[in-house]
Amino acid sequence: MKNKYLRSFINSAISIIPIVIIVFILSFTGIAPIGDNDYVMLSIGAFIMISGLSFFQIGAQNSLIRVGDYMGSSLSKQKRLIVVVLFAFLLGALITCAEPSILIMSKQAGLNPVLLIGSIAAGVGIFVVIGILRIIFHKSLNLWYLAFYLIVFMLICVLQADPKNHAFLPFIFDAGGITTGSATVPFILALGAGVAMTRGGNKSKDSSFGLVGLASIGPIITMIILILVQPSGFAPYEVSAPETVEGVNFTYIFQNIWLKMIPSGPSSLGSLIEVAMALAPILVIFFVYELIFIKLPVKRVLSLLNGFFVSFVGLVLFLTAVGATMSPIGLKVGLSMANQADWILILVAFVIGCVTILCEPAVHVLTTQIEDISDGQLKKGMVLVALSIGVGVAICLSMIRTLYGFSIMYYIIPGYLISLLTMFFIPELYTAIAFDSGGTASGPMAVSFVLPLIIGVFSQRSGLSSGVEFYDSAFGVVSMVAMTPILSIQILGIVSKLQNVYALHIVKNQIHDERNSEIIHFN
Repeated sequence: MKNKYLRSFINSAISIIPIVIIVFILSFTGIAPIGDNDYVMLSIGAFIMISGLSFFQIGAQNSLIRVGDYMGSSLSKQKRLIVVVLFAFLLGALITCAEPSILIMSKQAGLNPVLLIGSIAAGVGIFVVIGILRIIFHKSLNLWYLAFYLIVFMLICVLQADPKNHAFLPFIFDAGGITTGSATVPFILALGAGVAMTRGGNKSKDSSFGLVGLASIGPIITMIILILVQPSGFAPYEVSAPETVEGVNFTYIFQNIWLKMIPSGPSSLGSLIEVAMALAPILVIFFVYELIFIKLPVKRVLSLLNGFFVSFVGLVLFLTAVGATMSPIGLKVGLSMANQADWILILVAFVIGCVTILCEPAVHVLTTQIEDISDGQLKKGMVLVALSIGVGVAICLSMIRTLYGFSIMYYIIPGYLISLLTMFFIPELYTAIAFDSGGTASGPMAVSFVLPLIIGVFSQRSGLSSGVEFYDSAFGVVSMVAMTPILSIQILGIVSKLQNVYALHIVKNQIHDERNSEIIHFN
């Protein structure tokens, strides 16, 4: 047991420490100087984040992933389709409410948190149902992606008809990106794998992926509908500059951390209450289903409860540290480095992007499952490198767009058009993994550190501290983080296909015998 926690702690430290080192380097080199109190606050926050991440990963293995497995296997055996649809929707929607990225984003956007989270959760629930039905009825994943992204772009054309709504396009695509992270990915992957192993047929391994990618589409559609129905729901974004503290003030640091954990007002419930509210409905829905259909032994039920408790502790610690330290530091770094030359900002953005992906909890869950289900064909390290480069390019491109102020659609339309065309030239497994990777890459670190950094740069460069312009120019980085890994994994698919063709060519040459030309054929 001790070795398990120690190993998880070390892996979490390897994930979090690089981003801390980058902040320190940016400060020491004068690119983005921060104060002494910020160094201490970031160090303490990083330790809490590492502890929280390690607890959450262990807890998720014994709770969320097992619930996904149990539910997936059981739902696939249900003869009544209404039961499959009802519980798949409820679990998909409720697990989304526990997603750290959405909880973080709901505090950053000028929209009613209940309305925002409710819209995103409904979109995920609907598309989890669609994804499970696709597996059960053995439908082509490529055609489903093509059909639903065509619907997305048709709705965008409708949205563009009103110039007032145009500014919210980056945020709409961000909503799709933040959906799938450290809470939803383990669960949805396990749910898809459970259904695929039972009803996936001969291509059960291929069918087990793709559900995360589909789940990312739902919130984009529901957010477009929300803005069309209620365009006045968004308030102008406001930047709250982090407080400057002279020297090192431990009282200030720990008080700030404590206030992020406990309720401190009607609009701030604290991570303790938020995580409890997010996980409790999942437990209730699962155990209702379990009592009716699965009926697990008491020992397994207690093991699940223990796993949920460990996940709860880990998620509380992680979200507390993110809110108290990582987001303020990200904004402060952005404000501080905004006066640097454009090429420095673009280079720093690329480096931060390459490192940020390692900090996402869900990425490690995904890459491990990719290696297992692909029978080692796709190594975890290889996928991580592809994702790292993809996210580096994403944040680099986002910084360029923020600096030069052009529409995000110049990235989104060509990017998704290329990915949708490419999926017909690579194995379907790579397509499923690619879209799953895109949804997974845009997790809590992208929302809590990178987004405030971009907002800080835009605020300092534009001279604005509030306004609707922030939605158009500063948001969109999460959607880019969700898109570019799709292309990078698809490139791996192309390389793999070329390698297979080359291997077949070599085999054919080895089989060919020069004496075959001497054979006389009689007709």
